[in-house]
Amino acid sequence: MTEPEDALFERHAEFCKMFSNPKRLRILDLLKDDERTVSEISDETGIAQPTVSQHLRKMRDQGVVTKRDEGRNNYYGIADDRIIDAMTTMREVLLDQLADDAAVSNR
Repeated sequence: MTEPEDALFERHAEFCKMFSNPKRLRILDLLKDDERTVSEISDETGIAQPTVSQHLRKMRDQGVVTKRDEGRNNYYGIADDRIIDAMTTMREVLLDQLADDAAVSNR
């Protein structure tokens, strides 16, 4: 492999780590529809505010979410709609696998 390919694979792996945590996935699922503040995310997911803030910071550092300041509030949103498309595709694959597993266990 070439150095640029290695760098791309490294970056890809780091980016994908953002999708390996159930709490982050839940936050992203919430943000797919609209921007939210940390307190709104916390209230709607039941995840403690400090934990939400940590996850958002990590995802912002990786370019998964954006932060917009408005007055006293910080609003977080999805950085690129293709992230939601990818999450939807993965969810569809997983739902198909679960359906297949259920069909096999019911035989």
